[in-house]
Amino acid sequence: MSYSLIRYSIVPIIISLVILYLCCFIPANDIPEVSFDFFIPMDKIVHFCMYLGLSGATAINYIHGERGFVNTRKLLIVAFLLPIFYGGLIEVLQHYFFPPRAGDWYDFLADALGSLTALPIAFQYKNYLRKKHI
Repeated sequence: MSYSLIRYSIVPIIISLVILYLCCFIPANDIPEVSFDFFIPMDKIVHFCMYLGLSGATAINYIHGERGFVNTRKLLIVAFLLPIFYGGLIEVLQHYFFPPRAGDWYDFLADALGSLTALPIAFQYKNYLRKKHI
């Protein structure tokens, strides 16, 4: 395994494992209730933030390591499509293997929106680094 693969992967792997733990291994009754009323359920905001962080950290880690000169296709696949797929996989795992947890399409939607929200931030960072290193 190459050093660069490890260097780009360690932060996203740690974040992914934390997400897996939070979404699958904590019993549903141990999740704290938030009494704050908001027009979007708080658990969807948490899902959004987790995947914004996962995609953002993955993208920034890769872009920074390459000083902005990245393969855009690879960036889109690794930093955005894989986290969205991962969010869907976790929802399926919750539904079939971690009762009483249940898979939720709205959780998956929040995951995908969080990942996609990191996309413009990543491209701005990529452009900034490219200009800085030219």
